[in-house]
Amino acid sequence: MSDPPKLRLTWFLLKSDVDPNDAAQIIEAPKSGQLTGYRVPVLHTTRESLFIKSTPPLPPKWLGYVKQHLDGGQLPRILGASSSGLLIITAGKRLFAVSFGYGRWLLREETIVQDFGLRVVVNSVNPAQIRSVDARTFDELTVHTRRGVSNSSPLNAFELDVTRNLLRGITGTSETSELPGQITGSNSLAMNTDHALPELPALAAKLLQTYKARRYRTHFRFIDDMRAERDATTIATLDQKMLEALQAGELTDMHLAIPEAVDWQKIAGVRFSIKQRHHQPTPDPSIATYRSLRDPSKLTVELLKSDKVEALSALDETQLDGKWRVYECIVYEIQYDSYLYVLSGGDWYRINPSYRGRVEDFIRTLPELDIGLPGARPTDDEDAYNRRAADSVAALCLDKKLIRTGGPDSVELCDILTADGTYIHVKKRGRSSTLSHLFAQGVTSAELLLHDDTFRTDARAIVRGLDATFASAMPSHPQARDQIRVAYVVLSRSRRTDTPHGLPFFSLVSLQTAARHLGDAGIHVSVQQIKEIPPSEA
Repeated sequence: MSDPPKLRLTWFLLKSDVDPNDAAQIIEAPKSGQLTGYRVPVLHTTRESLFIKSTPPLPPKWLGYVKQHLDGGQLPRILGASSSGLLIITAGKRLFAVSFGYGRWLLREETIVQDFGLRVVVNSVNPAQIRSVDARTFDELTVHTRRGVSNSSPLNAFELDVTRNLLRGITGTSETSELPGQITGSNSLAMNTDHALPELPALAAKLLQTYKARRYRTHFRFIDDMRAERDATTIATLDQKMLEALQAGELTDMHLAIPEAVDWQKIAGVRFSIKQRHHQPTPDPSIATYRSLRDPSKLTVELLKSDKVEALSALDETQLDGKWRVYECIVYEIQYDSYLYVLSGGDWYRINPSYRGRVEDFIRTLPELDIGLPGARPTDDEDAYNRRAADSVAALCLDKKLIRTGGPDSVELCDILTADGTYIHVKKRGRSSTLSHLFAQGVTSAELLLHDDTFRTDARAIVRGLDATFASAMPSHPQARDQIRVAYVVLSRSRRTDTPHGLPFFSLVSLQTAARHLGDAGIHVSVQQIKEIPPSEA
């Protein structure tokens, strides 16, 4: 006899406080179609266990698009229908849901245990037999990546930076007898199985046991460092606390950052989509400006999600080069329930206290740049500050002096170059081209100086053309690590003292990554926070 065919099932674990007898607590009422519940006696003798949404067959939308242009002939009757099914399974005192078709969208989001599938996989998978990973890079802007390989490989083949990447999903080959074959885990668990329906409660019990295991700590301990918060109640509480801070004008730990990489050469300025109150575009989105355009007492989370940050095209300021919800531009940190939470890119993240401590301790080991740079004036943009700072310490201002790299990109050597070869990179905190860009710029510039003869020659020519006396500050030969010192300077209005240099957590993570990279290459790294001078003292 041939083996029975395997069916791919998608599993969800429901939260422990979900009432199994209250279907409305579990099932989202569909906006269209008919939802019907059925009893499945092998799963439960009294309550309904199977829920199906039926939708009448309809012609597909594309049919009308092409039908009117046909040259003769009659199309066959074409109808399409989507199916949605949800099977509720009890294992001990916990509930599981298995979805069929579009059944996942029948589940209420707030009932789902968000890391269930991921933890089952990392507790089961052979660490040398991974096929793909989904990750999110922590930063003031959020980068989503999906990496796959043609053959099963160890985790290091995917080049994850575990100090910055949140592992959101993983596919690999299980090495446990309970879950044989290839499995995929994120919020849900997807697996092929030949279990008959009456055997699913026993399988669910094994999944629950695997979810609670701690085997992942051998190879995947880093997943405990950072996690995306998906509990609807917690998110609502955090949103409310953020809103209260915004209403009260407590903006020290809050700023705006466009949540994706943009080309600022193509943007003339940004404004808010609040037509009732005219305001001039500004170089950067300002949370204080936004607050001044709205009655703070009437601000709501819904309003933050409907108002937009709009980027005006540098080619035609009547045209937009992009727009983003104010809510997803907010970067905000708050201590709540013994954890640090960070809002970034429209999502909340929970930071493990021990991980936070390790990052902050590392940053505190970095030496401080101390060459007498002046304070920042409230009216200073980066250009004005760089010119004034360079003059004050007899250094060379290289701001906006771009060097081609041989490809489509151009790189700034640095913003300020000192006579002793300190390459100072300056960024005003809160600028939408985020601090991570500042830290990456320092790494890229140093690496090109060490390894790219053409870049080094072009950089020397630019420096000599501006002031020949600074040519000696340039490295004289490849691999001249002792002739390069990288310094990061952050201009900030923040007066916070509870974090190194007053930086938000994700910026500390980015700085740690850059400093380690440069340190491993034998390059000296320093950092300094330059506080904005109060208007009364400027």
